[in-house]
Amino acid sequence: MITFFTGTPGSGKTYEAVKKILDNLRNGRTVYTNIDGMDDPVCQETIKVYLGLDDHQFSKLFHHLGFDRQVIENFWDHCGSESLIVLDEVQKFFSNRDWQADKNRKFADWASTHRHNGYDLVIITQSAERVDSAVRSLTEWNYVFRKINFFGAAVQRKYICNAYAGEDTNGQPLTKSVRHYNDKVFRCYKSYVSSDIKELAIMKHVNVLKHPIFFAIPVVLGICIYMVFFKSSLGTGDFLGTKQIQAHALSKISTTQAHASVIPADRDRSQDQQNQEINSSVTNSLIDTSSDRSIQRIKLNYVRVFRENSSYYRILYNGGIFSLKTFPYPVEISEGELYANISDETSH
Repeated sequence: MITFFTGTPGSGKTYEAVKKILDNLRNGRTVYTNIDGMDDPVCQETIKVYLGLDDHQFSKLFHHLGFDRQVIENFWDHCGSESLIVLDEVQKFFSNRDWQADKNRKFADWASTHRHNGYDLVIITQSAERVDSAVRSLTEWNYVFRKINFFGAAVQRKYICNAYAGEDTNGQPLTKSVRHYNDKVFRCYKSYVSSDIKELAIMKHVNVLKHPIFFAIPVVLGICIYMVFFKSSLGTGDFLGTKQIQAHALSKISTTQAHASVIPADRDRSQDQQNQEINSSVTNSLIDTSSDRSIQRIKLNYVRVFRENSSYYRILYNGGIFSLKTFPYPVEISEGELYANISDETSH
């Protein structure tokens, strides 16, 4: 099976290839590769410890092809059957521009029959289109890797893998997954030492957290918090707005008192005295119910004036202003309002 691992530098494609190599070594499969760093003795010792392999087991299973062009361009002559072959930077050796070259034709011939000998080939390149088209046409899977660089350090330990069947990567992938980096895998190849910044780099020009709008958000949020907690009824502790209503009512009362101050005040009379007057007015006033005149219960317009510890009423009726004593009809107080029983003849 031929599989492509494609993506820009630092997208995770080499990391994923090393991870695949480690999985195959763990399962006892022979691996051939030219990935830079995996020939380093320190990295190889790390692989042994990571997989629990002794020197004999490791030397039997793992083979580094080196970087000689003649070897890579004829790698099939150096790899045993039933093995996993992982080639990095393949476009440098089998470019689509050299489609007429003898090496490309040999590669295409081997690729068309590689499964007869149980080979699996992983091709690592920045773009599959840069590799010879005859080899691309035999691709079974193309894994496209992308770094997650839109949110800075918050996600720098992750990358995206999109899986496509065949060489065509247009349209929606068959599967899409977010994967995590493991430092133990990084230590198994040289790029962890020399290119870890590249592999985990966050490209500043595409980091959305550096967009100007993200600098404006805290300012807008601060203004909203100020308006909610310092300017609204919630911020003043008046959750239901009761204090505002009371303040408005007091303002109206003050205005009413200012306009009512032109009416002479019965300063020496208390509220109890005025209530007695009202009751006396109701008791002592006689209504002739035997006459033919109909009686109407009318809600009176009045002003209640507050002075120090007392208050008094002024009734506005037919263009005149009356106190409770001088009003010619019996007055009743009901639910904070003043009412009088007045005949139709008089009210007109």
